[in-house]
Amino acid sequence: MRFHAPAIYYFQAVRRAGSIRAAARVLNVASSAVNRQILKLEEDIGTPLFERTIRGLKLTSVGEMFARHVMTVTQDEDRFRSDLQSLSGTWQGTIRIASIEALAGSLLPDVMKWHRDRAKRVTFSARTMGSFEVHDVLVRGEADIGIAFALRHSPELRQVALKRFRLGAVVAQDHPLASKRKVTLPQCMPFPFILAFPELSIHDLLQPLLARLPQGAEPAIQTNSMDLMRELAERSVAISFQTQLGIERHLEAGRLSFLPLYNGGRPVWSDLGVYVRSERALPAYMESCLQDLVRELDEREQRENAAFA
Repeated sequence: MRFHAPAIYYFQAVRRAGSIRAAARVLNVASSAVNRQILKLEEDIGTPLFERTIRGLKLTSVGEMFARHVMTVTQDEDRFRSDLQSLSGTWQGTIRIASIEALAGSLLPDVMKWHRDRAKRVTFSARTMGSFEVHDVLVRGEADIGIAFALRHSPELRQVALKRFRLGAVVAQDHPLASKRKVTLPQCMPFPFILAFPELSIHDLLQPLLARLPQGAEPAIQTNSMDLMRELAERSVAISFQTQLGIERHLEAGRLSFLPLYNGGRPVWSDLGVYVRSERALPAYMESCLQDLVRELDEREQRENAAFA
């Protein structure tokens, strides 16, 4: 059952797909039907919502305004449906998560399992990406919950929680630094190291520290894959710089060592935030999942602080 005019849903599909034809395939209707709805919307509003380009359709400034309104309307509809379902004791819907890759190794699977055990009819759509892309995906309404490091302040997002984790040097057990309890960046520089590309927040954390070194340091490898960094560190190819998130099992198995990185006598911290769109009231099943995420991150933060106290 739909509560709003078809044009609302057609507009959403075109905005996401970037073309009339692609949106029609998603909606399983004729392209002409989608085009008529968009033209009718533009006629009612009195101005174009999309700019026609050789690469497809792009929102105009008015289209951007209308898109924010449509997101609010459709998300309120989702919450209403959830509230109705909760009256009968059942939850149903999809939770879309945009997250940094590091959390795909343990935290996200754990939270999804717990939630699915309680609510079998709730499904998940999870995408991994760099922290800065998480912001854009949330603002565009393509995700319900975002988890990212060092996300810039945005009035369009609400920060639900912020946790601090140590950035460290990750090395194989047979690495010359493996026996140390902590390291500084100069101590790591005699060895090959991996530098993240700018789309990962680790790059912005390390770059100022690298710039202060008396001699420029060139990374042996650059990548945007946290999995590749971990595997290279485990094979003693190079030092990886990251938090413990996502490599917990490798540390427990003794395949890797995590050495907190210090600068000026203090740990180098990486702030991990959980975000939703501002002024959005989440459906009950999403709110429950959100609180599970925050609790699990809080427990991991506490365990790390206790381990390095």
